[in-house]
Amino acid sequence: MADYFWDFDGTLYDTYRGMVKSFVEACTAYNFSVERDQIYKSMRRTSLHQTFDKFLKQVDSKKKKMIVDKYQIIEKSEQADDLPFEGAVEVCNWVIKQGGRNFLVTHRNKSALSLIERDQFKNLFTGYVTSENNFPRKPDPASLNFLCEQYQVDKNNAFMIGDRALDVNAAHQAGIKGILFDPDDIIVAKVVPDRRIKRLLEITL
Repeated sequence: MADYFWDFDGTLYDTYRGMVKSFVEACTAYNFSVERDQIYKSMRRTSLHQTFDKFLKQVDSKKKKMIVDKYQIIEKSEQADDLPFEGAVEVCNWVIKQGGRNFLVTHRNKSALSLIERDQFKNLFTGYVTSENNFPRKPDPASLNFLCEQYQVDKNNAFMIGDRALDVNAAHQAGIKGILFDPDDIIVAKVVPDRRIKRLLEITL
């Protein structure tokens, strides 16, 4: 009987397609050229915020804000096409059948909850933390610790599933195990996950 904490972007949902597309289009709208593949790798290896900082470091603050605002508008329109990864719903159901619970821990706002509600598996989650909760961003373990305390989670039998090193780091700092979901072998980091998987259904094996 184990509890599982899920990252949203790139773990529960395949949102990078829309995020990368939105990033490129927002930059292009302001005559700033970026490569899709480089943006994707940066988002996977660091974060959206760090990717903006890295690729727009030569852009003045006013123009950067305009690009970020444009990104948010485009990305919101792309959300209609965002879907769960293969096996996501099945694994969430499996967790519950094993007597465990699912929790959502995301830097995204409540749009994440709207998507899992749209796809009819919000009821598979016992609790969640979104950006509206104003916790420090992962790898800070504050959001995980909050949920563990609120729902009396046994940290010896709990896992964080994420697609980036920062998810595993957050898990370890919270005293739980970290599962790295790396479907395309992009993550190269010093962090050592307790498990490394390419398909979510591997969790059930």
